[in-house]
Amino acid sequence: MENNLVMNELQEEPNTLKHTQNPKVILGFLFVVVIGVAILLGVIYSDDGTILKDSTAEEIVVEQKPANQGEERPFEEEIEKPADVPLRETGVVEILGEPVPADTEIGYLAPSFKAQLNNGSELLTVNPADGTVRLIGFFAHWCPHCQREVPRVSKWLEENGVPTQIEILAVSTAVREGTPNYPPSEWFTLERWPTDIFVDNEESDLATAYGLAGFPYWVVIDASGVVVHRSSGELTEEQFGYLVDLAISLTPQIT
Repeated sequence: MENNLVMNELQEEPNTLKHTQNPKVILGFLFVVVIGVAILLGVIYSDDGTILKDSTAEEIVVEQKPANQGEERPFEEEIEKPADVPLRETGVVEILGEPVPADTEIGYLAPSFKAQLNNGSELLTVNPADGTVRLIGFFAHWCPHCQREVPRVSKWLEENGVPTQIEILAVSTAVREGTPNYPPSEWFTLERWPTDIFVDNEESDLATAYGLAGFPYWVVIDASGVVVHRSSGELTEEQFGYLVDLAISLTPQIT
């Protein structure tokens, strides 16, 4: 009898294993587990990311950042920068007075004029009789003497400083495309010229109005607008220093 019972149990065991290993049963069981976990999580967490308080857990609030706070924008708006003003080689010139004759005499009244700087488009007015003593140099970029003098004067002004008692101006004139050091605006930049540079027109009216007879050309004008010194030809550093001292000596003395 015992043997028959044992045999019956052994015959029933495979059927039990068969049921527990049935794929449909296993999948059904897993599906029930997943649904249960999802429901549990839904109960624990609210929609806004805050963990809900229950009888056994302490309330923990997750701070919500305001919209866009701390977030990088995909791109920054481009800031519009003003375009650089291109350097000019010639410009508009208007002479406002009688020109100075092309000779070595002094004592003439220098004419006022309107002209443009080589780095600007606005017409500026220079009135020699406005109480400021001026030392004005006229240069041609293709002139060998000017090519030596411009860097020499730039060096002198760099070492000694640009005097504040007077105004030192440069005039770029007689511009010729296709000749050495063209464009002259780049040449002045390369030689580190430290003061304002006016540009003459294509007819060199400004140079003619100031009596230019050769290059380089310097003219010293006192505070009342009278030409007190003129020189044509290349200067040494000592000679240029003399012109600066002469111009400073002409500045009105405050009593």
